[in-house]
Amino acid sequence: MKRLLPLLAAVLLCGLPSCSRPPAAPEIVAPTLAARLDSDLRRLREEVERLAATTAALYPRRAEIIAGVDKSKYALSPDGAFYKLKDDGGAALWISAVLPVTPEMQEVAYLTEPLDAELGRICRELPAVSQAYYNDRHSLNRIYPWFDTIAQYPPRMNIPEFNFYYLADAAHNPGRKGVWVPEPYVDPAGRGWMVSTIAPVYVNDKLEGVPGLDVTIATLVEQYFRSLDHAVAVVSREGVLVAATESAIQHLEMPPLKDHKYLETVKLDTFKPDEYNVLKSTLRPVRTMAARLIQERLSSVAVELNGKTRTAYAAPVPELGWTVIELYPN
Repeated sequence: MKRLLPLLAAVLLCGLPSCSRPPAAPEIVAPTLAARLDSDLRRLREEVERLAATTAALYPRRAEIIAGVDKSKYALSPDGAFYKLKDDGGAALWISAVLPVTPEMQEVAYLTEPLDAELGRICRELPAVSQAYYNDRHSLNRIYPWFDTIAQYPPRMNIPEFNFYYLADAAHNPGRKGVWVPEPYVDPAGRGWMVSTIAPVYVNDKLEGVPGLDVTIATLVEQYFRSLDHAVAVVSREGVLVAATESAIQHLEMPPLKDHKYLETVKLDTFKPDEYNVLKSTLRPVRTMAARLIQERLSSVAVELNGKTRTAYAAPVPELGWTVIELYPN
């Protein structure tokens, strides 16, 4: 019996039917990355809501603020747009010539000057934000950092026709909260592909304008993907590839994520073409995988890519309705 005890202990320690250890769980980064993205982007939405409240508080102080503004900093362009002449360390200011620029519209330019300090603070303190701005219903744009608005914008651009304005209006946002433009679009101000969080400014129950914070796709890649050695991609609720590591792009056989080239000024909402949509991939396995992870909300599925079976893990980013997808070798 004494001889049997060590043998029995060895069997119990090793386990049956062999002493081999169970395989280690895969090192999946998708849930951690999704949680980080969700937390950081939620903070930006809360920040734009504060910016909207700050902007709304300026309107009752119209006469007081306008009286202290140096109006010589502004002028009308030959095309009829109203703009700030040069960089004074604050924001750029531009009013489209889509409507005749009236003295009342010019007063809104003066009225919103105190926003410059807040727009600058946001861009300095939140590295993900590439630019912060306020657009009003007359196609006024106060935007930080400063750039040459006359050179960049078409003279008669109608700002309320763009998604970064109308998605905050009463029809699209009856709750009057901060919301996202979650599908990547081309920035008319020249920053390339981006997503934006926006919030409405109501004064006496009338929508006066919409402040916004922009996050470029290049910034997302740099902050969240550059150091990853996993095959990870982020896709929108519509299936559009937002950002990805190089290995994920190769496995999914998607085109390289190149930034937008500005061959002409942007006059309308411009979105990524279907070739960047995993739900519309020319590869059936990719389409099937994407549908099950994005639309059916499964947490993992097996998928055969390039002749090899992999497991695709998914983690949601609720703030924007995005999904982080990680391809892990079996």
